[in-house]
Amino acid sequence: MIEVNFKAEFEMAKGSDEYNKLIKKLPEVFVGKEERLSNLIKILCMAAKKCMKDKKMHMGPWRKQKYMEAKWLGPCERNTSITSLPIGYAERIITKPKSRASMLTIDLLEKLPTLHCTTVK
Repeated sequence: MIEVNFKAEFEMAKGSDEYNKLIKKLPEVFVGKEERLSNLIKILCMAAKKCMKDKKMHMGPWRKQKYMEAKWLGPCERNTSITSLPIGYAERIITKPKSRASMLTIDLLEKLPTLHCTTVK
């Protein structure tokens, strides 16, 4: 597992001195196995919970162990199915470039001679 912003995920503006000392020991970038990450998450979330309880503050759900584990250790969904294009579809895209025209460069009265406009007074 690689997490480039690991330390920042656990920083708190109102963390206790003890909690902040623990967070300062964390690496900015985590590189390691899932088991090690799981152990770190458990320790850090328990420390965050204690810190918030000591300060009599609510602990946000994004700081809880289940949330952190789901973020990094949850099931990874990958879509590897390849949808093929109909035969000849790619050639049609390549051979027919889109016509590009700005509405600012078209004279609508010339293009739509039957268009009648009345002036508003």
